[in-house]
Amino acid sequence: MSNTILYNANIYTMEAPGARAEAIAIAGNRIEAVGRLDTLLPLADANTRMIDLGGKCVLPGFNDTHCHVVQTGMESVKVCLRGVRSIGELVVKMRRFIEDRHIPDGEWVVGYGYDQLLFDEPRQPNRDDLDKVSARHPLMVDRICGHIGAANSLALARVGFDAHTVIEGEGGIMEKDASGRLTGVLVETARDVMANRMPKRDAAALAPLIRGVFEEASRYGVTSMQTDDLEAAPIGEIMAAYRRLKDEGSATVRIWEEVQCPRPRALEQFLALGLRTGDGDGFFRIGNIKIITDGSLGARTAYMRTDYADAPGARGVAVYTQADLDDLVCQAHLAGMQVACHAIGDGAVGQCVHAMAAARAMDGVDRRNRIVHCQFAGDDLLDAMARAGICADIQPAFVPSDYGMVGARMGARSGIGYRWKTMARRGIHMGGGSDSPVETFNPVWGIHCAVNRTGRDGLPEGGWRPEEKLSVFEAVRLYTSEGAYLTFEEADKGMLRPGMLADMAVLDRDIFAVPQAEIMSLRNVMTIMDGNIVYTA
Repeated sequence: MSNTILYNANIYTMEAPGARAEAIAIAGNRIEAVGRLDTLLPLADANTRMIDLGGKCVLPGFNDTHCHVVQTGMESVKVCLRGVRSIGELVVKMRRFIEDRHIPDGEWVVGYGYDQLLFDEPRQPNRDDLDKVSARHPLMVDRICGHIGAANSLALARVGFDAHTVIEGEGGIMEKDASGRLTGVLVETARDVMANRMPKRDAAALAPLIRGVFEEASRYGVTSMQTDDLEAAPIGEIMAAYRRLKDEGSATVRIWEEVQCPRPRALEQFLALGLRTGDGDGFFRIGNIKIITDGSLGARTAYMRTDYADAPGARGVAVYTQADLDDLVCQAHLAGMQVACHAIGDGAVGQCVHAMAAARAMDGVDRRNRIVHCQFAGDDLLDAMARAGICADIQPAFVPSDYGMVGARMGARSGIGYRWKTMARRGIHMGGGSDSPVETFNPVWGIHCAVNRTGRDGLPEGGWRPEEKLSVFEAVRLYTSEGAYLTFEEADKGMLRPGMLADMAVLDRDIFAVPQAEIMSLRNVMTIMDGNIVYTA
């Protein structure tokens, strides 16, 4: 018999546009039946919980296909630099954080989220700026994109960076002034090396940070997250932290863990653990190998095929040569791992398409390899993606954040950016992610951005490049059935069918009936995960 029956609702199964029911029955952690209430009532007994939803909208639980759970949780222990308007304000916020929290001398302090494009003097902060914050604390600040940052003098010394330091591999830049002195500005791999040499947290410290993210995710109706956490801690500590939450009953989100392996040696060490894509249980699974191949548009480190319109001679940062990327992707693919490559510029996207197509040609296996972000791509690249079965993780919320600078950065080539409708028409599977903490992981906001392509202010009027808008059904699929496809879980989640997991989000109004401009105002009022109500408004 059913544990719970939800009724008097607009239940969208996501099997096809408009497919809906008025009631859904849950038995254990699975959906028992979907249909009319009178056909489901025989499944109820005296112990069945009957929930009248008063016409609210029920969708499959939302799936964020690319985010950073631990880094999002660590926001609470970092200095929030979002929205600061000058380097002076950044310095003041960092200094006050240290003073207000009485941080002992010698303890690391990290700031996150600045955007130099908002500054009255639009330049990157440097070591001299951060030395004004403190000479007694090692300091590091990250731009909102996470691909460029800066460190103060003590931090540089603490990790052993000086003018003679060599960053192994492609793409790492330690900026120097005319005299050869480090400015403290660290780009791509150099920034990553700094972060990796900072003290790491163990499972006991990570678990409460993750728990806080889970609670917020449940408020938004998110029941699955595909997350890259390995910059924050080693894989063993990450797994132990999630296991701890499961054991204590706080596992309200299903996790697909992306594993960063930037070099062959790191990949070999991971593969030696015997873990492969899909290993795990209904709460935590090993996901894909994550490879970062370029930077970000805002930092001009996204790798382009041609020069930036506003920086002649600059094409961004290619982290790998084509040969090295081919080898790394093939090594992971042939070992049984799905591969996900961060690529924003069309130069990097082209490298990834080449490597992934070559890997699939070697064994003929479709691992649903994917390109994360995939922001700029011409027709030739999209056609090649479709032929090779390469998927995309898109971040709809990047449009209101980015559209204002795309024209300046890309000039006449702006039209090859954020081509979601074009990708959908070519049959490219796309998942919807937030890249949190870069953007909020509220899927309703992502759906709004995919459908309307505007900010909260409604601008640009009519939406930026409206020909690339997705329908509401297509946008909801990004966060439901398509998210499940990317992780080979379409038989278990992403739709509301008998036998599938009882993961659901309940919105206060019908997302398919409200005016599209009002989508952003919809609220999640109930979240069901694994058959249990884990959130009610």
